[in-house]
Amino acid sequence: MSELDNVWKYLNKESHMYLEKFLKNAPMWLLEEFHEVNISKDTEFVSENDPANTVYILLTGVVKATDIRVFPVVYDFIRFYPIEIFGAMEFLLREDTYRTTLITVTNCKFLKLSIEQFSKWVLNDINAMKMFTEAMTRYLLDQCRKERLYLFLQGEERVLLFLSDIYEKNGLADEIVINISRNDLAKGTALSVRTVNRTIKELIKEGFLVKKGRKLILPFEKYQEIKKRLSDKVDMM
Repeated sequence: MSELDNVWKYLNKESHMYLEKFLKNAPMWLLEEFHEVNISKDTEFVSENDPANTVYILLTGVVKATDIRVFPVVYDFIRFYPIEIFGAMEFLLREDTYRTTLITVTNCKFLKLSIEQFSKWVLNDINAMKMFTEAMTRYLLDQCRKERLYLFLQGEERVLLFLSDIYEKNGLADEIVINISRNDLAKGTALSVRTVNRTIKELIKEGFLVKKGRKLILPFEKYQEIKKRLSDKVDMM
């Protein structure tokens, strides 16, 4: 029995379907090479410019990508949710080193595979190659569009856009808890912590966010109001 056999029970329905489709043509030798790894929150498991020798498939948890090229600015420019494949972009672009620093936001489960084994597989599996290429292209498109938006949005609008993105990535539940520190929110929106604190205070006052003890709650109806406010300035298509 391979370690892959143990991971299906951790996946939600959507992740289960995606991973099953991604691996549908995978040979038995590959399935036996996967290793399940658990990485604690706030762990930098991929560092920019380190040798790109491992592919990670995110099964559960949240990961953030961090840009630290401009000292001392730390810019958390995107968050990833299952299923996500890290290291595939470097393989496709023939990069010898990782191009982004990745840090776990929560405790995470991954499948781990060497880049050599990943390469041997996907170069002979058109289904897998097509799926991760489409996912990577969609990510690059979304990221470029988001960065252009941030150039023209003010502080409050940036925070609203960030919050709506978190809500959508959590599956449009009745409500979500904003499990993100003010410092991380500042990094994710390229704003100062002072500006973020002032904006959050205003959003609570206006009713967009509900404070329950030390938790911030974003209900579905408030998410809809956020989308409406953003749509007055931004084409959200």
